Amino acid sequence: MAPALASLITIGEHKYYFSTTSRPVILPQNLITRLAFFDQEYIPTTLLHWDQSDFTPNDLESICQGFEKQDDVWTRSFLSVIVLLQPPEIGTGVRTKRIFSVDSSKLNLPHGPYVVEKSTGHVLPVFKCMADSHEAFVSGLLPISKSRSTFSELPTRNGIPVPSKLYSRQSDRPLTGLRFAVKDTLAIQGLRTGFGNQAWLETYPPEKTTAPAIQMLLDAGATLIGKLKPTEFAEGVDPTEWIDTICPYNPRGDGCQKPSSSSTGSAVAAAAYDWVDFTIGTDTGGSIRHPAGVNGIFGQRPSHGLISLEGVLGATDLFNTVGIFARNVQTFSDVGSHLVSPRKLPQLKQHGRRYNLLYPTRAPQTQTPDQHHGGQHRWFPHPSVDSASWTEAEKQIEGMLLQLESKLNCKRIPFNINELWRATPPLGQPRSLDEAVGHIYSAITTASAIHGGLDKFISDFQTANNGTSPKISELVSKRLDHGRSLKPAKLAEALEAMQAFRTWTETTLFSSYDQEATTLLVFPQSCGRPDYRDDIPDRTVLFNDTFSIYSFGYLVGCPDYTVPVAEVPYFSTVTGQTEFLPVSISLVGRPGTDVELFSLLRHLHQEGVISDVLAGPRLFASEHGVANAASK
Repeated sequence: MAPALASLITIGEHKYYFSTTSRPVILPQNLITRLAFFDQEYIPTTLLHWDQSDFTPNDLESICQGFEKQDDVWTRSFLSVIVLLQPPEIGTGVRTKRIFSVDSSKLNLPHGPYVVEKSTGHVLPVFKCMADSHEAFVSGLLPISKSRSTFSELPTRNGIPVPSKLYSRQSDRPLTGLRFAVKDTLAIQGLRTGFGNQAWLETYPPEKTTAPAIQMLLDAGATLIGKLKPTEFAEGVDPTEWIDTICPYNPRGDGCQKPSSSSTGSAVAAAAYDWVDFTIGTDTGGSIRHPAGVNGIFGQRPSHGLISLEGVLGATDLFNTVGIFARNVQTFSDVGSHLVSPRKLPQLKQHGRRYNLLYPTRAPQTQTPDQHHGGQHRWFPHPSVDSASWTEAEKQIEGMLLQLESKLNCKRIPFNINELWRATPPLGQPRSLDEAVGHIYSAITTASAIHGGLDKFISDFQTANNGTSPKISELVSKRLDHGRSLKPAKLAEALEAMQAFRTWTETTLFSSYDQEATTLLVFPQSCGRPDYRDDIPDRTVLFNDTFSIYSFGYLVGCPDYTVPVAEVPYFSTVTGQTEFLPVSISLVGRPGTDVELFSLLRHLHQEGVISDVLAGPRLFASEHGVANAASK
C-alpha cells in the first residue's frame, strides 16, 4: 500500500483525515493574523454561504439543525470558527472573534466542515473516519487532486475517509454527492489491484489508468471512498476458506451468516453502512445476485456487453459483468441506468404496458421433490401444492407477487423448466437440462482463468521469488487443476451447448408469449434460511454441475436484478433469540431491457410493492414478527 499523503486529527469525539497534498484555498491575509488567538494549529471551521448583511444566533441555530439533518460528517465541534462567504455587493460587515466574513468571489469553496491551518490560513476539507466494523474494506481512498480522480490509499485501522455531503454543490452531473466503494478487482489509476490474493497484489505494479466503468461514475459526480474485499480471484469460497484476510461479516440477522462469495465486501458494505450510498461489484456466475440476496439489498447484473470490462479482473469476459449494490430504489435506478446508458433517457410510462410474468415451479410431487439446489428452493411451489405447507418466505413472496400482478394487470404463467426443456430440447442436446447445461460454467470459467491469466501470474510470481510458488487456497488450486485438464473438445462442447441454451431461451421460453408485452422471469433469490459462516462446506465435489437459475444471466446475457421483498424470523444459535433474515426475488428480462427494468422498479416503489431497505441487522423498521416490504 502506498504511503498516505494525509494527516489525522481528532475533532470532538471523532477522527478526521485532511489531505496535505492538494493545492489549498487560503484565507485573506487580514484574517490569518486573527488566527493567532486560537490554541490549535488546525482549527475546526464551518464555511457558510450567506447572502444577508446580518447574522444572528437564531440564524446559526437554524443552519446547525439543517446541517445535522443533511450530513453525517459535520458536527457542532466545527464551530470554533465560522467563515461567512458573502456576495461582494453585501460587503463583509459581520465580524466577531470567531465569525469571519469573506468575499465569496475570493474563496471558492462549498459550505461545510473544514480545518484552517493557523500558521498559513490554508482551508482544508475534512474526511470523517467511519469504522469498518464488518471487515468489508481493503482500504480507504482519499482524493489527492482537485479533480478527485487520483487517490491516496489508507489503511482501514483508522476508518474509511468519508467527505461531507455538504460539499456537494448543485450540479447537472447526475450522481453528484453519492458515495461509493469498488470491488478490488477493478483498476484505479496509481493503485495496485489485489484480486483477493496477497501474492497477486505484490506481483503487479500500480494501475496506469482507471477502469472506464469507474471513471464514468467519477465523471458523473459520484465520490469514491474505498476498495472492497473480493474472494480469492473472485472465486466461490466460504468464510472458512479465506487465506489472506478476514471474510466480511454479513450484517443481517445475528451477524454470523455467510455473506456469499466474490463480490463479498461490496454486498456487505452496502448492507452494513448507511454512509455508503452504493457499491460496485462484478458478476460472472451469480457474484452480485447471490450476495445481494443473502445480505438483503438490491443487486444489478446488467445485460452482458453493456458495460466496459477494460481494467476489470475476472475468470472470463465471456460471462463477467460490472454491476451495483444499493439499499435505495432511486439510487439503484439512477446509478444502474447511468452505467448501462449514460445518455439521459426519458422515464418509461407504465400505463398501458402489458406484461408476461413467467413463474417457474417445482415438479408437482410433494414427497420426492427434485434434489438439486437443496430441493429446488430456487423454484416456486407447484400450484397443486397446498399453500399450508409453504415456508414463511414463500408466503411473503406470494404476497408480493399478488401485488405485482395487480399493479401490472397481468397473471403469472406457471411452468416447470425441466419439463419444458425435456419437451423441446434443441437438436443434438440431451433431454436432461442438467446434462445439457450444467457443465458449461465450470468448464469455461476454469479453463479461461488458467489460459487468461492465472498460470501467467504463477509464473511471474515464481520468477520474482526464486521459484517459490504463490500462496493459493486448496480449493482454488483444485479448480485450476480442473481447468488445466480440460481438452479443447470439452470446451468446444460447452460453447456449443451455451449457444443452444441461448437460442432456446430466446425462441422457446421468451418468444412463446405475447410479443408486444414485456416478458419478466421471476424466481426466489434468498429465502431467509440460516447459513452460519463457521459451517464448513462439503468439498468432496468441486462443482455443482446442475442447471442454475443464474444461467439466464451468464449464458443468455439477460439483465437480472435482485430485489429484497421481506424478512422472516429464525431462531439464532449464536444469540439464542429470534433474529430476522432477508427474503428476496430476482427479476430477469430480455437482453437489453435494463432501463425498462429500472423504470419498472421505480414504479413498483411508488406503488408500495417494494421498499427501500435499512443498513444493519434489520431490513425494515418493524418491531413485530415478519416484516414485509409491501406493507410499508
